[in-house]
Amino acid sequence: MTHDRVDGRIVPGGCAYYAASAFGALGAASRLVTTVGEDFCCDPDLERLEWVARRAGRTTVFTNLYPDSGPRLQYIDRVAADVGPASLPAGWERPDVAFFGPVFDELDVRAWKRALSARITAIGVQGFVRGADSASGPEGAGRRVVPRRWRPSPELLEGIEVACLSEEDLQGQADLLDRLVAAIPLVALTRERKGCELIEGGRRVWVGIHAAEVVDPTGAGDTFAAGLLYGLAAGLCGVEAARIGAAAASIVIEGEAGANFARLPAAFERARRVP
Repeated sequence: MTHDRVDGRIVPGGCAYYAASAFGALGAASRLVTTVGEDFCCDPDLERLEWVARRAGRTTVFTNLYPDSGPRLQYIDRVAADVGPASLPAGWERPDVAFFGPVFDELDVRAWKRALSARITAIGVQGFVRGADSASGPEGAGRRVVPRRWRPSPELLEGIEVACLSEEDLQGQADLLDRLVAAIPLVALTRERKGCELIEGGRRVWVGIHAAEVVDPTGAGDTFAAGLLYGLAAGLCGVEAARIGAAAASIVIEGEAGANFARLPAAFERARRVP
């Protein structure tokens, strides 16, 4: 989990926060294992979650800027300690869905696969492909986040059933998509307003979006992943599950910093209108 700077305020952020909150809001028994700093100040925002956190050092801090034209600009200031399975409570080892969602390559996939026995194991790619350059960003924002080459081996990806990523995550990644498709049965590639491309067994299918008035796009991909995995765990096909993900994402981006999680049950109705 992270601290995200929004208009001078600190709000909770990170793939784990958005995905776990979305799982819970959709009706799952959601459990979150994370690492934060001793300075973490967003505990009240997690009251509805069952979660455990290792507290060490300082919390990862992101600043996200969305220019009127062009891609998102992201900056990182401080990085928390790694998230290891030693923090996993007894009885949490056999979930229906295990979703690995790092923010800055702070998670050892091999170690977590050994620690868990899940019916569906999935990864969020974004946190594996982030690096930072040496130049500082705006005052107090930290270093600019830039693409980091990630070349996962077949052994690392073995046992992963679902991978979720955006076209932004493919910048500078050469053959990454091919590696994922070759090793993982279902790959979901989101393309913002164009929708989502599902690649399953070499077959490509497009799933659309639900129209939304965008207030804050942060967490859209993580929420989509949660909706997709929720649907798959419920026995839906990839397309129907992705429609839930698209609908859920459309609700979250209509509010700021996860303010709309309570509205996510409406995603099941919205999903019927996703092409």
